[in-house]
Amino acid sequence: EGFPAYHPRMMLKIILCAYTQSVFSGRKIEALLKDSIRMKWLAQEYEPSYRTINRFRVQSEVKELIRQCFVQFRCQLIEEKL
Repeated sequence: EGFPAYHPRMMLKIILCAYTQSVFSGRKIEALLKDSIRMKWLAQEYEPSYRTINRFRVQSEVKELIRQCFVQFRCQLIEEKL
């Protein structure tokens, strides 16, 4: 019943992209999905609500995965001097 689930890979992409832009609020991420062409492309034109985004990122496994991905991505940027 209900709306089909969003793919976890897509959810992770939009969260990491928002974090790189210093956007951490679920509502602001939702607004980016409506305004930013980059975010629309990453989300494949889907627009998950802030509640869905927040429910996804508070799961313990996802929380740790997001932290690890963000740290690794940031370290790569520093190495590349970007």
